[in-house]
Amino acid sequence: MARKVTKKEIEKPDSFQLALNQIAIYIKENKFKIYLASGIITLIVAISFGWYFYRMNYENNAQMLYAKANLGGMRLTMQGGYPDQNISNMYTDVIKQYPGSKAAMMVYYQMGNMYYNLGDIESSIKAYTEFLKEVSDGSDLKSLAYTGLGYCYESKKDLKNALDSFEKAANSKVDGSFEGITYRNIARIYEEMNNKEKSLEYYKKALDKTSDPSMKNILKRKISIIS
Repeated sequence: MARKVTKKEIEKPDSFQLALNQIAIYIKENKFKIYLASGIITLIVAISFGWYFYRMNYENNAQMLYAKANLGGMRLTMQGGYPDQNISNMYTDVIKQYPGSKAAMMVYYQMGNMYYNLGDIESSIKAYTEFLKEVSDGSDLKSLAYTGLGYCYESKKDLKNALDSFEKAANSKVDGSFEGITYRNIARIYEEMNNKEKSLEYYKKALDKTSDPSMKNILKRKISIIS
């Protein structure tokens, strides 16, 4: 049996309709503020989307120019040569035209390798240093860049900075196979410093991380000699 609706309930204002009326009144009284807030939000959204598409296009163009330079360098390497001034100019164009891009960061790494192979140690150090300013801690290339920096300092007989660079390479993210190489580098520097105790320590660490049989034999002989 249906409940009987009282006169009081019939005359009682609808709560939903009342809420709508209150909202309408608020909007009418605060039109300017609402329009201003809506405009600001719309502008923020438009700027965000615009910036996103701009950066996406910016990075894509930078990557295309970087890829062109990188492929040119690889082609020369496969032919038995090294990247020349033309490749260097192409790399430099990426940095000039797209500073702050991921491609520009990678250019510094590639130029570090290139200058080292060409024997321009100072330019190699500068390039690796610029790369390390931007690269994230989780990147595998961070360890490789510190290693390249270590080789540069070692070639200059700057053993202190070489050791510092190789130790930073060891403390960066590295896979198992490269870890052994990093420990060998540290051990070699300590050996050049006549620190037999530390050299022996790191040659043993390198042996534990090395799987290549011929390298294991070399390390065992090295450990035997130092001991």
